[in-house]
Formats: sequence, structure tokens, C-alpha cells
Amino acid sequence: MAKDNHDKGKGLAIGAAIGAVAGVITGILFAPKSGKETRADIKDAAEKAKDRIVAESKKAQDELSKVIDKAEKYAKDKSSEFSAKAKDALASAKTAKEDLMNKVKDAKEDAEPNEKELKKAIKKAEEAQAALSKALKK
Repeated sequence: MAKDNHDKGKGLAIGAAIGAVAGVITGILFAPKSGKETRADIKDAAEKAKDRIVAESKKAQDELSKVIDKAEKYAKDKSSEFSAKAKDALASAKTAKEDLMNKVKDAKEDAEPNEKELKKAIKKAEEAQAALSKALKK
């Protein structure tokens, strides 16, 4: 139940951020400014949106790293009890973390990052984290 509320809150926050960016861009486009000023404002708004997405990605990456570390420690301590399912979840989490790290790196380097791909990587990392946490509880 708490996980559902967390997911709803996260979805609401992402939706609010996207709505805020859309509102800023709409306001910029209809403001009485020169084309040069408007382009600069749009560029600034896009940069801020990119920074927010990168920050969200880093947060997901950090949370996933903590779960991976916990799973590796648990596996080391209880190697004979560590199930195949948990090992698969750990491998998936490591892959998702690596993919997310690469997407964040690409986003930082790219003036126009692929927001859809970055969000997909965040979602995969969160799913891998949830699967790994569930496997550790069993």
C-alpha cells in the first residue's frame, strides 16, 4: 500500500514538472519579446527540464545502488541460501543501473536528451529495485 502511494506521488510530481515546463514554454511563446529573447528563454527552460530529469535519474540510480549493495552483502553472507530468483533479480538490477548510468551520461552531454529513453531507463531501474527488494525478503 505504501509503495502504491509512493508511485502515485512520484507520478504526480513528474506530471506536475512536465505541466510546469509546458506552462513556462507557453508563456514564453506568447510573451511580447523578440525572437532572440524567446529562443534564449526556451533554451533556458529546456536546460532546467533536462537538469530535473537528470537529477531524478541520479536519485533512482542511488536508490538502486543501495539495494544492489544490500543484495550483494546478503548473497555473500548467505550464499547457499541465496536463491536463483534473487541472483537473477540482482543481475537485472545491475544491468538496469548500468543502462541508467549511460542514459544520464548521454543526457548530460546532449543538448537535447531523449527524455522518453531516460524515463524508460528510470522506470526499468525502479522495477529492478522492486524485484530485488522482493527477492531479498523471501
